[in-house]
Amino acid sequence: MAVVVCTTSSFLSSSTSSSSLCFRLNPLLFSTTRRRRRSTTTLSRRFFATLNAEAESRGGIFTSPEVAKSFDFTNEERIYKWWESQGYFKPNTVKGSDPFVVPMPPPNVTGSLHMGHAMFVTLEDIMIRYNRMKGRPTLWLPGTDHAGIATQLVVERMLAAEGVKRADLGRDEFTKRVWEWKQKYGGTITNQIKRLGASCDWTRERFTLDEQLSRAVVEAFIRLHEKGLIYQGFHVSKVKTAFLASNHVKHATLRGSILLACLHSSICIRSSRASSSCPLKSAPKILPSLIICWRTQTVVTLSLSIAGISCSVRIGSYMVNWSPNLQTAVSDLEVEYSEEPGALYYIKYRVAGGSKSDFLTIATTRPETLFGDTAIAVNPQDERYSKYIGKQAIVPLTFGRHVPIISDKYVDKDFGTGVLKISPGHDHNDYLLARKLGLPILNVMNKDGTLNEVAGLYAGLDRFEARKKLWSDLEETGLAVKKEAHTSRVPRSQRGGEIIEPLVSKQWFVTMEPLAERALEAVSKGELTIMPERFEKIYKHWLSNIKDWCISRQLWWGHRIPVWYISGKDCEEDYIVARSHREAFAKAQEKYGKNVEIYQDPDVLDTWFSSSLWPFSTLGWPDESAEDFKRFYPTSVLETGHDILFFWVARMVMMGIEFTGTVPFSHIYLHGLIRDSQGRKMSKTLGNVIDPLDTIAEYGTDALRFTLALGTAGQDLNLSTERLTSNKAFTNKLWNAGKFILRNLPRQDDTPAWEALRAHKFDKMESVLKLPLPECWVVSKLHVLVDEVTASYEKFFLGDVGREIYDFFWSDFADWYIEASKARLYHSGDLSVASVSQAALLYIFENILKLLHPFMPFVTEELWQALPSRGEALIVSAWPPTSLPRNIDSIKKFENLQALTRAIRNVRAEYAVEPAKLISASIVANPDVIQYISGEKEVLALLSRLDLGNVNFAESPPGDANQSVHIVVGEGLEAYLPLSDMVDIFAEVQRLSRRLVKMQAEYDGLMARLSSSSFVEKAPEDIVRGVREKAAEAEEKLTLTKNRLDFLKSKVLIAN
Repeated sequence: MAVVVCTTSSFLSSSTSSSSLCFRLNPLLFSTTRRRRRSTTTLSRRFFATLNAEAESRGGIFTSPEVAKSFDFTNEERIYKWWESQGYFKPNTVKGSDPFVVPMPPPNVTGSLHMGHAMFVTLEDIMIRYNRMKGRPTLWLPGTDHAGIATQLVVERMLAAEGVKRADLGRDEFTKRVWEWKQKYGGTITNQIKRLGASCDWTRERFTLDEQLSRAVVEAFIRLHEKGLIYQGFHVSKVKTAFLASNHVKHATLRGSILLACLHSSICIRSSRASSSCPLKSAPKILPSLIICWRTQTVVTLSLSIAGISCSVRIGSYMVNWSPNLQTAVSDLEVEYSEEPGALYYIKYRVAGGSKSDFLTIATTRPETLFGDTAIAVNPQDERYSKYIGKQAIVPLTFGRHVPIISDKYVDKDFGTGVLKISPGHDHNDYLLARKLGLPILNVMNKDGTLNEVAGLYAGLDRFEARKKLWSDLEETGLAVKKEAHTSRVPRSQRGGEIIEPLVSKQWFVTMEPLAERALEAVSKGELTIMPERFEKIYKHWLSNIKDWCISRQLWWGHRIPVWYISGKDCEEDYIVARSHREAFAKAQEKYGKNVEIYQDPDVLDTWFSSSLWPFSTLGWPDESAEDFKRFYPTSVLETGHDILFFWVARMVMMGIEFTGTVPFSHIYLHGLIRDSQGRKMSKTLGNVIDPLDTIAEYGTDALRFTLALGTAGQDLNLSTERLTSNKAFTNKLWNAGKFILRNLPRQDDTPAWEALRAHKFDKMESVLKLPLPECWVVSKLHVLVDEVTASYEKFFLGDVGREIYDFFWSDFADWYIEASKARLYHSGDLSVASVSQAALLYIFENILKLLHPFMPFVTEELWQALPSRGEALIVSAWPPTSLPRNIDSIKKFENLQALTRAIRNVRAEYAVEPAKLISASIVANPDVIQYISGEKEVLALLSRLDLGNVNFAESPPGDANQSVHIVVGEGLEAYLPLSDMVDIFAEVQRLSRRLVKMQAEYDGLMARLSSSSFVEKAPEDIVRGVREKAAEAEEKLTLTKNRLDFLKSKVLIAN
């Protein structure tokens, strides 16, 4: 009885790619092949001579696979310039269907290409190229951002190298210098993006400081201000502390936009401008009693004058991230947090009116902010401090300034000392707590990071110098308890690297809540789809808890705030919002007379403000009659990194709805971050930054794009050289497939051969059913692939698209069909049979190039141009139609043939049969299976390295079954491979016997070590574990070798 040495599962699990390498056909082994091969080579040379002549006539832009061993990456720039010169990047509005529009996230004009850029360019270009081939007018609108802080910083550094300061030049001259820098260096990032193959319409390229976009910014500011959604919030830094009892208030009224309050004791109170949509309210008392006035969604600043003591009580203000070196507020996005070593300072706060033992110990990392303390807080359930609640604490080194000791459950009694100093002017959490409790806000710091006069003797000192001196003085006065090492989360400027200072300062704000409500509705109503879906919850949470947006920046480079003040007037009360200086001056003259003088607000708008208008300002808004706005707005997809969902994407949604009445795009596609192979964030410090341009030079743009595109939406991608190397090999595989196909096509002047080839059609079911099994299988698989890929493209499952095409090309087409086609091309002797294979090869390859073009545009276009009768450029060729015919029965039949081939290959590998050696085989199956397997006898012999003359088909086992390896492929399909064809049984028995002795000795040695208690107990755990793993592996190999030896010995006995 024969022994079964392979199972169905083992056949199906074998690697097709590795086996294709081991069992590649050598055509010279067949007598008929030599003559056929020479003929084919001669024909292909003539064919490529014609192609080369065509290439020369087109300026030598493209290179044929016959000429080049592999795809030359240096051709990419030539191909790109050719696309652009032909106008392929512009939307073809003649087609008339719904346009597909993608607004490019504008990179900073100071930027240099990094992997984040490479990611968004790749994904957006895939979307654009796919929809262009689908026949839709496509517009990918490029541009750059003026990047206020980054650009100003770059130019200031450049000037500093010349010994010049910004202030020395003045605003106009400095701005002129920045424009000069932009003209010289601003195009760097654009050219680098082109290097990635971005098929943008560069004739529509925009810059956020262009005249049209600047007009849109001013219009947006004015419209928001007119609706009461933009206001100016401010904080007076030079103040003295005062408390106002609630019983001082007599009554309060609103007149226009001015809040007036009449108080007892002849106290005057005045507020800043504010919307009058909500009534004035009075808050409960807080010890010592303090009046708090505010209105919902409004910022009110109360300027008080009590017996000559002035103070500013700020209610509804917003704290900003202040950069002392840059002298401007910066957005949350421009602040990076890092864990850094520092110190925790423990300080005594004495209780007013108490004994020396009555004090509270407070732990802080920033002792210099104690001058801004306005309260001391403890948990109401903390029995240690309950007796002090309602009393006063004396702030150290302030000449006896008192602050209230209050209780709030926000305080964690188990953290630190359980006592919290509240410095609302210099800490985000304290600021929020102060707003809730109605505490005044006291600023102790100047904008350059030095302490102001509120700090008394420490005024003028840098914040860090003040910290050292303050601690020294606390030690001298006995108020310092201890100082211990502590790691803090430190905020630093992304641009300058300095430590950011939380500060309440005069800024312009946008009231966000009413805008956020409509943006939330857009998602709830299905007008806007966020991908991946999980980010929808994050989007909703942020918009539901939105804070007002600080839009002013203290810079010279950017959109100047369109506000003018009246000279000699209170700038908080008397200002004019206008579209130009001329309009502002005319309004001022109308109100204040002809001799009035005005000056513009020196601040500029946050860069994100202009970026929030990007999808429609770039298309002509506020001119809604502009052709581009009417045709291309709203846009289709906004693709960007998930890290700016709030800072940019959500704001675009809010502004789009506010100014155009509709969402600016119907889909949001969010990609993840690019990390190194170990999952770490790329940084210069770690030395793990991968430069896209260096990567392109080594691996090619197509390999980089394909690697980036295989990620999953919203998930971070670990980029490794192994992945890049693998996808570079994919590029070469495509190139070699093209080379093989072109070499095996008829000569261009062989009219009968081409007529026969073109007569084969693959778009009708009757034609597909007439195809031989391999051709019917591969065409059917392609048609299934087209449907799956198209559906994945439409759902934005781009990673799935790449994987599906890759698997089909490599596993089905290259490893199986190309190899199977050689049976017809090289030794069938039948030109009609070869013609079917040629037609199928060309048809499949053309469609693979189309499907893959959005991912790998350069190599696919190069190959497309080498194909005969290519027609127009691949970039604008028609996408393959869906729902084409397929024969599922043929797919199943060929899969049986594949399983049989894999099984035979496995046995050959197991017995180390030389690749060039042909063996005999007996195929046993039922009549139906024998019919279609025997019909592809040449293909089976070719792929399995069988001796074509000794391949037999029968319904029962052969007579020498006992001397054969029996393979069970599946139900109804078996094979018998004579051992004598594969190995010298006697020699193999002797070889395995010697090997078995050696393996047994190695195994015994490992087990001896493991049986030694001294080794197991004393050796390091990883060493012991390694020995155990080696022993288990040795035991498995020993068992397999014994089984094989027993099997061969049984065959020797049977033969004897």
